[in-house]
Amino acid sequence: MLERIKLHLGYYISLIAILAFGFLFVALASPNRGLQITASIFTTLLYVFWGIIHHMLNHDLHAKIVVEYVLIGVLGVTMIIFIL
Repeated sequence: MLERIKLHLGYYISLIAILAFGFLFVALASPNRGLQITASIFTTLLYVFWGIIHHMLNHDLHAKIVVEYVLIGVLGVTMIIFIL
């Protein structure tokens, strides 16, 4: 288990960085709702792209996984739009 975490540590650090910078940008764009939604969509696109690349590099990319990342991204953007 620890060896698997060490193997994928770079992937997870990059994912955390993408999500943290996305959250930071949304927080800094606070008065501008349109900019917040744009930042959320951009962060979601990076998340989906990251997931596809991660699975492609590990040779376990399937259509089911792509659909999962897209649906989770759409759910996240939808929640953010309704919250803002």
